[in-house]
This record gives sequence, structure tokens and C-alpha cells, in this order.
Amino acid sequence: MKFSLTVIGSGSGTPLPNRYSSAQVLNIHERFILIDCGEGAQINLRRFGINFNRIETILISHLHGDHFFGLPGLLNTFNQLGRTKDLNIIAHKKLKNILDVLFNATANEIKYKIIFHPVEDLSIEDSLAFNKYTISCFPLKHRIPTIGFLIKEIESRKKLSKSFINEYTPNISEIKSILNDNPFFDNSGEIVPSDKIFIPPYKPRSFAYISDSIFDLSLVDYIKNVDLLYHEATYSKIMKKLATQTMHSTTIDAATIALKANVGKLLIGHYSSRYRDTTSLLSEAKEIFPNTDAVFDGFKIDIPIDR
Repeated sequence: MKFSLTVIGSGSGTPLPNRYSSAQVLNIHERFILIDCGEGAQINLRRFGINFNRIETILISHLHGDHFFGLPGLLNTFNQLGRTKDLNIIAHKKLKNILDVLFNATANEIKYKIIFHPVEDLSIEDSLAFNKYTISCFPLKHRIPTIGFLIKEIESRKKLSKSFINEYTPNISEIKSILNDNPFFDNSGEIVPSDKIFIPPYKPRSFAYISDSIFDLSLVDYIKNVDLLYHEATYSKIMKKLATQTMHSTTIDAATIALKANVGKLLIGHYSSRYRDTTSLLSEAKEIFPNTDAVFDGFKIDIPIDR
């Protein structure tokens, strides 16, 4: 039961030859969520072996080009590949207007259904439930309306243990009864305890995505105790003034949020193109939050099951 993240693009603003603009894919039980879609994202999707047809949901944090300019091309590619399955998009209302104008102007009829979920219609308390996960949004402080995302795995259904089945050999009707929370009796009429019947459940896993944002301690309340946090770190700590002016974060900002939110692991990215080597950025973040990785295009991480 996979819960893994692949970074498709780790840069900000201007893409570099080995660092494309923001895009990530979260794989939850082989259902793919594309998070932001910067220029050229579909090239790296192919490069890193992402099956386009498994992308069922796309999240766009805001309408700066390095976060969505790759989306029209990707949607067109879906069309050319003969996609028929529905596609969910969670983003600001203006994105739908942009896509409508673009596809109307090019006389390009999208043959699959796009289900658009405007973030303006969602409150902080709302979450959208899909087959294996839920998605909720929270506000970020940037130069234009921007949102972060919290994605949580839905708790798995109860599963019978092999040892129970081998010992008691329940029939189909008994199995259905057990799964409907009815007791199971052994041959002596004693109730078999549930911890002997079921595989111990595991804690549902979670991922939070904070794209462009100024340092904001109020974010801590939205992402407390998540297993994995991605937080933009556009600048080094010595560029704090520029980060504030452009409403971005530094390495120290990202690490401080991770520490105060008690997250399991921090990923930093969205680097300014001035940083060709991110070693120093990672060192700065680790000073505050040691369990940090600096992502790169093609970076992949699995969140294991914790029982």
C-alpha cells in the first residue's frame, strides 16, 4: 500500500536545464495526485516513469506561471492519448476561466470530463474525499491568493489475519458477519478476541504541501504532526530581506515551521535559480530541523506503514 512522493520539478521562477519549475506527484495506493504543474512538467513525468493515466487529481496552489504553465499542455496530451477517465482539478476559479478561454480559442475539445473544485468554495474545515485519500486546503500568504494542501490517507478497511483463517477456517457468511462487526465464536462457544481475528491497523499517513509563502506561524495549526512536509525554501537565511519583499521563505523559515508543527520529515525546494548547488541550503535547514532533505528533480521518498 504505497504512499510515496516523486518530485517532478524543484525550482522556482526560471527553470534550469536540470531543474524544472514546481511539480510533484503523490502516489497513494497507485492513485496519482499531481501537485502544481510548472512549465515542462510532462517531460519530467515521462522521464521519471509516471503513468499519465493514473493521474486522477491535480492541485494548483496559485496562478504564478512556475506553478501552472505546464497544465494546458498536459491536459492537451491527455486528450491526444485518448483519456476517458474523469480528472479532478482543485484550484482557484480563475484557472478554469483561463483554461476555458485557451481551449475555446484553439478549438480544442476536451473529450474527458474535468471536474473543477474551486478553492473559494471550500472552507478550512472542508475536505474532499476521494477513493483512498482526503484533501483539504489552507491559506498561504503570498503576493496573490495561494493555498497549501493537506493530503491524508483514508484508514484502511479491516483485514482478517491469515493465522485466524488457518486456525478457524470461517466460511463466507461468517466472514461477512465478522466484517460487519459481529462477534465470532470458536467451537467451545467462546468469543474470539478481535486482536486475534484482524491484522493490526496502521496509522493513516499524511503529506502537507506549502508552496509560495512568507514565514507564517499560523500554518503550524494546519499541518501539526504530518508525516511529511514540503515547504518552499526559495532563499538562504542571508537573503531574509529579499524573501520578505517577495513574500517567499528562507531555509530557516521552512525548518522553523517543521519544528513547531512536529512533523516527521521536512523537504525543502522551490530554489531560486541563483543556487546551482543546494548543499548550503540543506545545511542551514538542518541546523533547525535535522530530519530534512533538499529535493531535486527525480527525488523520491516513500512513507512506510507505521503500526
